[in-house]
Amino acid sequence: MIALFAAAALSLQPAAPGIDFSGVQADLGGEPNRVLVLGTPHLRQLEEGVYQPAHMELVLDRLEAFAPDVIAIEATNGRGCDAIFRFPALYPGVADSYCWDPAPAQEALDISLPEAVMAMRARLADFPADPTAAQRREYALLFFAAGEPWSAGLQWAYLDEAERIAADGVTEELAALFGRYVASLNENNQIGVQLAMRLGLQSLAATDDRSADLILRQGPDTVWQRMNTLWQMDIPGTDELRAEAASHLGSPQGMLAHYRLINGPEYQQNTIDNDFGLAASQPGEGAVARQYLAWWQARGLRMAANVVEAAGHDPGARVLVVVGSSHKAYYDAYLDQMHDWELISVDAILHD
Repeated sequence: MIALFAAAALSLQPAAPGIDFSGVQADLGGEPNRVLVLGTPHLRQLEEGVYQPAHMELVLDRLEAFAPDVIAIEATNGRGCDAIFRFPALYPGVADSYCWDPAPAQEALDISLPEAVMAMRARLADFPADPTAAQRREYALLFFAAGEPWSAGLQWAYLDEAERIAADGVTEELAALFGRYVASLNENNQIGVQLAMRLGLQSLAATDDRSADLILRQGPDTVWQRMNTLWQMDIPGTDELRAEAASHLGSPQGMLAHYRLINGPEYQQNTIDNDFGLAASQPGEGAVARQYLAWWQARGLRMAANVVEAAGHDPGARVLVVVGSSHKAYYDAYLDQMHDWELISVDAILHD
């Protein structure tokens, strides 16, 4: 019996990975994909008046110089939302918060979601050099039907204001909705759409993933009770870092400093210490806080996979990921495991 216990204990000895995938494979065919993961505050959640679109100009200038071929944003794509709509019992309330109903555009085009997705992909593969206003309206309608509202908003933003009208299948309701995307303070617009227009890109890669939400939606109430308790804990240096980050807001130069700070290692480590790392360390109540951690890690892995997919047909692409700042460290860690992906320093791109 003692021998059996000893054998079981030996079988559970931790081991390092046999192969370290970090960095870029030495004998790579061509250039690596270069990825800049830009952690951001959720701009529309900032106190009213603290953020104005003009404050983003210097950040956009630096990102334009990086010249990404792909801009990935924290939004769920049409296929992901379709699964959430189909399984409301697994994802109660998720669609209301993170998805947009594409039915009005699908009805206007007499098209299904799969048909709209394939038509959108075909359009992007053969995009006209100088689309007319009518074509832009048609593309906005098609992209929305495919469950890609931010790409629809991008097409709408390319239009002169006088051309943002209900025509070419776009109803008054949809025209008003597209207009809200163009005016949104969400970073998907303030960075994603605005930078795409500077670079002449025609779509944004929606790479969020809410499928892991079932871990929390199907979990016990004690998960959130435990996390709310943990979030009240005092982690040294937290108040000072948050105060410094907030002090930079309010000007273009300050916004540069803000992004450099929140993407830096000290701020990122403090975020982990206050949240996910904290959840990992708690043994209480059956380690229930680790269900929150499981959700975060599963979601992050799927999001990183979506970024890899978004650049899958463009080896050597430059990729910008615009994502809530608490995702940054995880994106960096996950993407660094890819054979042909190279991480680019935010600080180097946003330097004064």
